[in-house]
Amino acid sequence: MILFFILGTFIGSFLNVIIIRLPKNKSIVTPRSHCPNCKEKIPFYLNIPIISYTLLRGKCKYCKNKISSQYILVEVITGVIFYLLFLHFPDNPEKALLLSLIFCCLIIISVIDFYHFLVPSLLILILLITLIPYSLLFHINLTNILWGAIAITSYLGGSAYLISIIKKNKEILGFGDILLSIFIGAYLGILDGLLCLFIASIIGLLYALFNASNNRKIPFATCLSISFSIIVFSEICFNLKLFLF
Repeated sequence: MILFFILGTFIGSFLNVIIIRLPKNKSIVTPRSHCPNCKEKIPFYLNIPIISYTLLRGKCKYCKNKISSQYILVEVITGVIFYLLFLHFPDNPEKALLLSLIFCCLIIISVIDFYHFLVPSLLILILLITLIPYSLLFHINLTNILWGAIAITSYLGGSAYLISIIKKNKEILGFGDILLSIFIGAYLGILDGLLCLFIASIIGLLYALFNASNNRKIPFATCLSISFSIIVFSEICFNLKLFLF
């Protein structure tokens, strides 16, 4: 199973490339990985997930500029996710692969939204497409998926609209947050979807309290992704049946 962790770290390394380049509309294939400061290309032996960052002590070999801890965090988190999913579904690799794809999309969305307050529509489209194999592999009725999506999106969108009227602020939630709620409601269903919104709100509140001094906006798609992960892995790791189908 350790091989799946290693595979996950390499996938995580590629996710970092997407996270950095997608908001800038740059190719995720070319050019090769390079230091964002000195632009020096990174040789393959210095591009090994986790190990390279650790050996270089989080600094570029050439210019000694500090490398963001985002790189190693994404690699570790992706590795752990792959390990847990393939450990939980040893006889159903197709389920593990599907959930791995879903969580890879959520990792990218989380980090991009955290830094740029942006939710790429392409990733939302991929997540919505995964609902088709999800319904087949996990034997979920399409009607339940549809109602879950409608209920959670309506609740979140309606709440945001009412708050925006009260506060006379039209930027309570971004359109990307609403689109992400469609997937969350479809996947989790109505009850777990509401629980996901509640946990995300708590995370957002804590974030706002810790950042009260700089009045920074809340990256709510990040909060939703973390909340979704908590609910799904509670069931996977601890067999806690909340309200999942």
